[in-house]
Amino acid sequence: MIRSAVATWKGSPLTGEGLVTTTSGILNNALYSFGSSTGNDPCTSPSEILAASVAACMSLMLVQGLSKVHLKHGDVRTESVLKVEEKKGRWEITNIELHITALLAEMDEEKFHQASKMAQSKCPISRALKVPIRITTKLEAMNEAAVATY
Repeated sequence: MIRSAVATWKGSPLTGEGLVTTTSGILNNALYSFGSSTGNDPCTSPSEILAASVAACMSLMLVQGLSKVHLKHGDVRTESVLKVEEKKGRWEITNIELHITALLAEMDEEKFHQASKMAQSKCPISRALKVPIRITTKLEAMNEAAVATY
């Protein structure tokens, strides 16, 4: 499988803007800038796109893991918090936190954590990054909840 995108940039690094398009067309001339939007126009950034990519991949891998351990599930929601810091004149992604919430038909923490660890080891996006990734999971079923961090 090959996935591709095209990005263009106009202007200076800090005040310019770019457009990014994916071959699928889902991102089609999406406006991006160095950081976040500085005006009223909706705008993304390369780091925000990466955060979305890690979250989407982890949700998908967890669903695959849940299927393998035979746990019926509802929604799986992954929030990705990516931190970018300037260090010695270079911008670096210093860490990513993933907060995953899964709605399960039956509460089975052991199988859920097995599926979570499987997802973490199989997510090609997070495996490609050289940055610490901390994952917090939350199981929800009716009015019960269990939380784990690893």
